[in-house]
Amino acid sequence: MAVGVGTRTVRVQFVPVGGSRREWMWKARDESNTITISGQRFESLGAAVKDARGQIEGSDDSDRPFAA
Repeated sequence: MAVGVGTRTVRVQFVPVGGSRREWMWKARDESNTITISGQRFESLGAAVKDARGQIEGSDDSDRPFAA
């Protein structure tokens, strides 16, 4: 997923984690540098996407559709 932050685009990678791989974390990168990592695990991909948008864009727009 790509997110616009100011004049740059940040790519967000969603990674399945945990023993059963049913939890998700995300990493945000701009070009080749990691900017931030979620720091917590989410039970669904949708929850991880929502958190990433809120953390990176600075909003928690729960009505906005998501894509991964």
